[in-house]
Amino acid sequence: MLLRHCKKKLSIFMFESSLKFSTTNLSTSFFTQCTKDPKNHIMQCIINNPHPEISGFTRKGFSLITKEVMGKAVHALCIKGLTRLSIFHANTLINMYSKFGNINYANHVFDRMPERNEASWNNLISGFVKTGLNGDAYRLFLEMWGQGFELNGYNIPSLLTAFSRSGYMFLEGLQIHSLALKNGLIYDPFVGTSLLHFYGGYGLLSDADILFEEMPERNVVSWTSLMVNYADGGFSAKVVDLYQRMRREGTRCNQNTFTTVISSCGALDDEFLMHQVLGDVIKSGLQTNISVANSLISVFGGFNRVEVASYVFNNMDERDTISWNSVLAAFAHNGIYDESVEYFRLMRLNHGKVDVSTLSTVLSICDSVDNLNWGRGIHGLLFKMGFELDIYICNTILTMYFQTGRYKDAEKLFRSMPQKDLITWNSMMAGYVSGGKCLDALRVLRELLSMGNKMNFVTFASALSACANAEFMSEGRIVHALAITSGLHDKMVVGNALVTMYGKCRMTQEAKKIFQNMSEKELVTWNALIGGYAENEEVDDVIKTFKLMRERGVSPNYITLTNVLGSCCDSCNLLWYGMPLHAHILSTGFGSDEYVRNSLISMYANCGDLSSSNSIFYALVNRTNASWNAMVAANAHYGQWEEALKLLLEMQRAEVDFDQFSLSAALSASANLAILEDGQHLHGLAIKLGFDNYHFVGNATMDMYGKCGELNELLKLIPDPKKRSRLSWNILISAFSRHGCFQKARETFHEMVANGAKPNHVTFVSLLSACSHGGLVEEGLEYFASMRTEYGVAAAIEHCVCVVDLLGRSGRLAEAEAFVKQMPVPPNDFIWRTLLAASKTHGHLELGKKAAQHLLEANPSDDSAYVLYSNACATSGRWQDVMGLRGKMELEKVKKKPACSWLNVRNKICSFGAGDESHAESEKIYLKLLELKKEIKEAGYVADTSYALHDTDEEQKEDNLWRHSERLALAYGLISTKEGSTLRIFKNLRVCGDCHSVYKFVSSIVGREIILRDPYRFHHFSGGNCSCNDYW
Repeated sequence: MLLRHCKKKLSIFMFESSLKFSTTNLSTSFFTQCTKDPKNHIMQCIINNPHPEISGFTRKGFSLITKEVMGKAVHALCIKGLTRLSIFHANTLINMYSKFGNINYANHVFDRMPERNEASWNNLISGFVKTGLNGDAYRLFLEMWGQGFELNGYNIPSLLTAFSRSGYMFLEGLQIHSLALKNGLIYDPFVGTSLLHFYGGYGLLSDADILFEEMPERNVVSWTSLMVNYADGGFSAKVVDLYQRMRREGTRCNQNTFTTVISSCGALDDEFLMHQVLGDVIKSGLQTNISVANSLISVFGGFNRVEVASYVFNNMDERDTISWNSVLAAFAHNGIYDESVEYFRLMRLNHGKVDVSTLSTVLSICDSVDNLNWGRGIHGLLFKMGFELDIYICNTILTMYFQTGRYKDAEKLFRSMPQKDLITWNSMMAGYVSGGKCLDALRVLRELLSMGNKMNFVTFASALSACANAEFMSEGRIVHALAITSGLHDKMVVGNALVTMYGKCRMTQEAKKIFQNMSEKELVTWNALIGGYAENEEVDDVIKTFKLMRERGVSPNYITLTNVLGSCCDSCNLLWYGMPLHAHILSTGFGSDEYVRNSLISMYANCGDLSSSNSIFYALVNRTNASWNAMVAANAHYGQWEEALKLLLEMQRAEVDFDQFSLSAALSASANLAILEDGQHLHGLAIKLGFDNYHFVGNATMDMYGKCGELNELLKLIPDPKKRSRLSWNILISAFSRHGCFQKARETFHEMVANGAKPNHVTFVSLLSACSHGGLVEEGLEYFASMRTEYGVAAAIEHCVCVVDLLGRSGRLAEAEAFVKQMPVPPNDFIWRTLLAASKTHGHLELGKKAAQHLLEANPSDDSAYVLYSNACATSGRWQDVMGLRGKMELEKVKKKPACSWLNVRNKICSFGAGDESHAESEKIYLKLLELKKEIKEAGYVADTSYALHDTDEEQKEDNLWRHSERLALAYGLISTKEGSTLRIFKNLRVCGDCHSVYKFVSSIVGREIILRDPYRFHHFSGGNCSCNDYW
């Protein structure tokens, strides 16, 4: 049919055009002369032109043109010279404009043709397909068919490509298939191959397979087409099967075949198979082919065989942009940053061209603080190269800024982007979630919803991750409902996120329900449920689910094991679950996994066996920062704060990089030790390393300043109220409470609620503590009553301790006792100890005796029961009872926790016990005390000897008071520090009332601010007053 049309004599026509062309870009003087000399025949000028693509015009038409400007110039000459173009030349002109994407020009040429042949229609149909105008291609075919032209081996592939790319023209494709059968074209290998592509494009692999088997003649293109279909569908194993069958049938592979098979080997993660295919590639001599070599570089890079990837690259005869991108990706994937940057430099120097993929790959290595400067440099380069508006690149930069903690830079870029796609919005949400800024992530979701943009499963997965905290439970339910209405709740990724969210929100039954209703489950799903149980310390459910998972034939991975290990949190768990699981880990080969080893370190520490944690840690040959972090956290959990800081120094000496977890753990240790100087150094280090913007580091820094007495420094760091997380609010309330700013603590709580943050059990512990220490009894009782009714927070033992303390401090002991009897949770040692302390303060010996008995029933070796009751008896003058209690302590071998006070002088911690004379400057210290004693007595101080707990005369009692550890620390601080500077002293036990009075007088006499911290709060002494207003 095509032959019949080609035998017709090619007619010529006069081409007239309204299109405007410019030839100003052509610098050839010879060519310019043709346009100026009317005597010089246009065609002769073309034939004699030194450019082959122009001189070959008479034989090849516009087919040889490689630059659009050149083609337009030749076209312009034809118009100006009124040269008659044959159908052949017009067809090649249509093809040229289509090739350069100028389909409107191609269509204009077609419309002006007085006569067209089959090739004219086919070329324009092909042009429409190339430029994505699939509907126009089909309409043009129908017009062509209506004029008597038939289907042929040229237009069928174009049409089927159009139908496949459109995604909605399946029925039209079936009609073409029927017509091809009717016209006997189905046996044409090109038509058959196009049909394979068509069915594969719609995911109908079984139909494509049937068609393939029915093909009487199969060539390499047919085989490759079916392989591509299966590769696109994710069936990499089937691709390999087809490849092996193709070899058995004797069909030789071409570069496209090898490219598909190589990629499938990478997807299967089968390096042995990849080496077999590599042997065939070498035999065929295609190892230097650009597309094959590019695939080899990419796959070997994925196998962590960078040396092979770079060898292939270095031995290529010719390289394109993809070649450079592939080798860059190989280095980046394997964390070889310096080589990545060097190859990027060489690419710009030797190859000259970079594209979006190049820049994205280079940006991917800038996801750490160390390489942030490279990332900023690449960002600047984008503007120079004109890529600053590319959405794909901008999305990559967003991710880079989030991964390096540069949230403000990410926000600035996001707001400046003129166009945003769904990936942009998802990247913003995921970035905020990864940094713990869940409120910001939910604000992005709200903005996305308000714009009416369509969401996908990634959107919901990120949004649900933002709600994976009891603080955002109601928001989580709303997102869950949105996922249901969007029809995406059945997606496995969304299901996994739902299980995780409900687990982290302490709603494990809801998580279990989601899990059971999921039609498909993967390892991630099981891990999510086990992780939820582990986080809520539901050890039995963790073990039960772990066993069920193995019974169902699902093999655990390192995440499964770290979750199960994380659920073990006491000595019983260690014996029944932890140690057997450790044995299972060793027998299954997971003992060498870094994450599992680190989890073992944490598990043993959490279960009270720090020595085993040490043994595992020090047995490691290669310790990563995660291993060090696990050991630092283990010591911190065990209360070994000094050891935690020492480990951090060892980590630095071992040249192991700190990360946000190292710094937050170290800041926490400094906070608990109240070592301001170390905390300040760590804060400076966090800023230097770029971790100060990380959520956990920021909050740990604020907590450190609060616990070290630097409330003003904390206030400088606290985020804007609208951007504060619940943890930040809690730290601020706790700091105000600890520093005696009780009304500010209350105001902050109400501000927190007004800004939409939801209080949790920690919030109310700090708030009730503030009310207790501030004497705000009625207000505290109101807050306790509103916890469940207004805020949905169940009363825990910590809240009940605060209420008992609240009532006890104010002397309402009968109400405190009644509250203990009606508590929603059973009383523990903290309750009885608090009640005993209140009884001692107010001299209620009977109630104190009851509380002490309860304490000793629970723990006969509890020294606080003996000490507090003994002190109560001593205060009341019942020395016989005091002697009896002390005798019983000796009999039971119960030792009193000794009082200790300390301060930091010239970066050295100096500690003192009661009556301590071991200090090198002890003589000066006691002389200073005598001096202070004289001065404050002259100012009106009278010793309160009721705080002297030994049965001696009044003079001896007063002398004993002046040997208290906090007074020794005070005297040493005054003689060792600069006049006028703030003095910071810490004590491990509650400050005694007489020492408190001494500190007030001294602060007035020496004119210095003195900050004393005991286990419960800060006392700020200045000008003879204390921040506690003598109520503590």
